[in-house]
Formats: sequence, structure tokens, C-alpha cells
Amino acid sequence: MHDTLRLDDKPRISAKLGKFVPSLTLQLKRLAGEREAAGLPVYDFGLGETKGDLDPEIVEAGVRAFQEQQTMYADPAGLPELRQQVLRWLDLEQHYGIESVVITTGAKQALFNIFLAVCNPADCVLFDAAPWVSYQPLAVASYAFPVAVLPLAGSDNRLKVTPADLRRNLEVRPHTRLFLLNNPCNPTAQLYSAEEVEALLRVCCEYKVYFVLDRLYWRIVFEEGGYPEPPIDDETRQWLIQVDGMSKNFRRTGGLRIGWAVGPEDVMKAAVNLQSHYTSGPSVPDQHAAIAAIDHAYNPSMVDELRAKRDLLLQHAEGMPHVKIWPTPASFYSFWDVAGCFGKKTPSGKVIRTADDVSEYLVLEAGVVTASGRAFLQDGFLRLSFATSEAHITEGMKAAKKALGALR
Repeated sequence: MHDTLRLDDKPRISAKLGKFVPSLTLQLKRLAGEREAAGLPVYDFGLGETKGDLDPEIVEAGVRAFQEQQTMYADPAGLPELRQQVLRWLDLEQHYGIESVVITTGAKQALFNIFLAVCNPADCVLFDAAPWVSYQPLAVASYAFPVAVLPLAGSDNRLKVTPADLRRNLEVRPHTRLFLLNNPCNPTAQLYSAEEVEALLRVCCEYKVYFVLDRLYWRIVFEEGGYPEPPIDDETRQWLIQVDGMSKNFRRTGGLRIGWAVGPEDVMKAAVNLQSHYTSGPSVPDQHAAIAAIDHAYNPSMVDELRAKRDLLLQHAEGMPHVKIWPTPASFYSFWDVAGCFGKKTPSGKVIRTADDVSEYLVLEAGVVTASGRAFLQDGFLRLSFATSEAHITEGMKAAKKALGALR
């Protein structure tokens, strides 16, 4: 008699979800909370979340929406007035109509919509060399095959993808459907120039591959000249998809969960069709809050404060033992090369072998919370968010310097 597989012998969870772990950034937030609850010092450089007070206009718009009972179902593509406002916010009114805009429950859903809309099972999606932690899980959940575009050995461009790198991957992966670029980049804080962005976009057009530009940090640029906008013309309009949202460019807005995508009308129509079945669209009061945030000239005060905090961190991190600190032209992250710590021993005798070990040591020894580069496919690095208080930056850098100085 043949053995049969009983129902209770089958795996209870799908195989695709077993290929990734929960979001590192949310785990970091939980770890910091646990240490604070235990009365231990915590200098939290882990979670990338803006601080400060919510803009009163955003608050008033959300409250007013509730008071006016604007809580019924809305267009699954998003409120038409918000979609129009997004085009103004991104200065795209001359290139698109609202049919090319979809409002989503955060930028994550915008990306997930795109993956599901354009990828068939086993299609390839390409990322830059240090992809943000959720890119791969979103691709895997879409039954796509994620690949990070790594620079050739000996490259000194700090993990930036070049047109040659992209071409090399497209030639050997003919089933590639999209290339996703985060600019400014989380975690490396790098900023691709306008020329670099256009060169990559043109390669995607040549190979008929979607160029998905995640521009979530686009207002937080410290360099002169501002954000390097991608060119939009008859060729690029067919293949360019831009993703943005509320969570990074305004104070305390991450939990509002409002994002948007702008791109070819056929792709956006497919995304709306999909979205109508699994969220029915974002919260209506939050959409009204988003309108209030982006319907007037941008207030640069948060960016000015972040620039000052970046300079403060670099000042106090000068001479950090065993560490090389990358430049930070944009975003609110500092990217540290900590490979110099590998092979050294902690005061307790543990040998440091990975970025995870460095991150764990800094938490246990100094209460300094960082994000290990292994979460971004780059062992040998740590990411630190300086969107925190000046006191945390000053004291945290002192604590980190002391802890790393104790390695032998």
C-alpha cells in the first residue's frame, strides 16, 4: 500500500514566505523599545523614521475629514484631487494625467502593485547592489526572481550601478521585467546624478525593461542643485515608473501609510484593478491629510535640521576606530564600512566575523542600535540613521567610539 500525505502532514505556511524574515527595521524598533523598558541606555540609529511634530495643516485636514464623515469607500485609484496634487508635487502635470497616478497604502504597496502588475512567475527583477530590506520579499511574494546588480570586482564607485553593470545583467537575464533604483539610496545615502539616472533609464528603454525609480527621499538632498529628475519623453514615458510617498519627506508621517506611483497608464490601470481587490484603496482621511501636506511650497526646515545633524554625526564620529564612513549627500543615513572590525575580539573574547556581530556588539556593549549591512546584502557595513536627537548623536558616537576602541 502506498503511503499518502495526510492534510496535517503538509506545510502550514507557503514556501515563498519561508524565504524571507520580518522587516529588519521593525525588529530594530522593537529591540530599542525593549532596552528602554529595561532602563538601559539606548542610542537608536536603527530605524529610518522622521521625528518632530506633525504639521498642523496635516492634522487639521485629517480631523476635518473625520468630522465631515468622509470615511466611505472612495475610488480605489485614490481621490482625484490627491492624484492631481501628486502631479503638481512632482512637477509632472505637463507629462501625465491623473489616469497615470495611483494612491497606495504606503510606498511599499506601490512597489508590490508594480511587481504584481508587470511580472510573470520566474521573471527577473533587478535591484541596485545594496537593496532596501523589503525589495526582495516583495519580489519573491510576486513569484519573481530578485537579483542585485553588483559592480565588477575592483570597482571604486561605492556600489553604484553603472550602465555597463546593468547591460551585463540584462544580457544574461532575458526574462528581466524591471530594474528598481532607490535614489537617494537607502541604505548607502548615495545620490545618483541626473546623468547617471538618464543613462540607466535609456538602457532600460533599449531593452524594453521597466525603470522603477523609488524616490521616497527625494526632498532630502544636501547637495546644490536639488533632486536629479529623470527625463520624460516619448521613449522614457513608456518604461519609467516613479514611486513616492509621505513617510520620509515630512515630519512624523510614516504611520499615515500614504504612497503613490506615477507611470504608464496601462500599468497603473492594472495596479488599480489589483488594488481594488486587496485594499480598496488607502484610508480616505489620510488621503485628505496628504493633500494638505503637498498642496503648497515645501518647507525645508526638516532638511536643514537633518543637514546639521549629519554634520554633527560626522564631527563626533571622526577617528572612529576600525571604521570608514561614506559621504552622505542625501537621505538621513550614514553608511559605515566596518570590515576593519572583522577578526578582532570583543572584551569578552568573542571574535567579530560579520556586520551582524558588529551590530550586536554595539547594542550589548554600548546601547548603540544600528542596522547591519547583511540585511541589505552587503556584509561589512552598518547603516545609521541620524534622524534622532542631537544628544543621542553626541552621546551615541562617544559610546560607539569607546566600544569599538575596546576591540583587540
